[in-house]
Amino acid sequence: MFVTPFRYARARSFAEACELLRSEPAPAIPIAGGQSLLPMVNLGLVEPATVVDLGGVREARQIVAEDGYLRIGALARHADLERDELVRTRQPLLADAVRWIGSPRVRARGTVGGSIAHADPVAEIPLAMTVLGASYELRDGAQARTVGASDFHLGPFTTARAPEELVAEIRVPVLGPGWGWGFTEVSPRLGDFAIVAAAALVRVVDGRIVEARAGLSGVAGRPIRIGAVEVRVEGARAEDLEDRVGEPEGLEPIDDEVASAEYRRQLARVLLVRALRRAVERAGGSGR
Repeated sequence: MFVTPFRYARARSFAEACELLRSEPAPAIPIAGGQSLLPMVNLGLVEPATVVDLGGVREARQIVAEDGYLRIGALARHADLERDELVRTRQPLLADAVRWIGSPRVRARGTVGGSIAHADPVAEIPLAMTVLGASYELRDGAQARTVGASDFHLGPFTTARAPEELVAEIRVPVLGPGWGWGFTEVSPRLGDFAIVAAAALVRVVDGRIVEARAGLSGVAGRPIRIGAVEVRVEGARAEDLEDRVGEPEGLEPIDDEVASAEYRRQLARVLLVRALRRAVERAGGSGR
């Protein structure tokens, strides 16, 4: 397919990028790793007048631990999360989730902030961030504001980000003692987009769950926490989870050429149980 011509601009800082987004011919669209935007441009699904390249911005690639949080620069690559020792020890759910993304080539190019801003409803990073209770710093050049992951992701490819704003940094609470994590998904083929994905965090004391967080993607227009399931599994052991999870509430699965809504609904329950059991095992509880 022939790509509609567009203007290319390269930014050296977030401030410059935001100014370009305001001043360049609209629609002006930022690009980081390009793993989401370029395929959409090639398919004619997006026709930018201007592409603002963030590749020259060096201020947002860090991953540091500070005051009980991981601070992750938006331009950190998926592969950075997969390999970084701080991520693997302080918030291993992220490292686990990233391994399900595409292929090594995609993980080497794609950025954390790009995945968040793109807001694909089945993407792994937004789901993990939602379950973790992460927050995003958005900058428009002169000012910054913070938005929680659950409030940022509004629907399919729709977020609370204004056109002139950029996701600059992600703040993720680190895990304390007694926590375990689990992430799993089902896709048509290895590396494909997930049909349904599930993520879970549990804190276990004496083999029983005393606190839980659980979420799903692929069953609504955005990643969602399943609060009723989180409440039902409190006090449970690994062997109780299948009964305690029950039928997850608040799902809005769709029928398409990949899977039926009913299949997605059943898959959601199965994957939640798997993710929770894996989390219990990693927290030191019994599992099977």
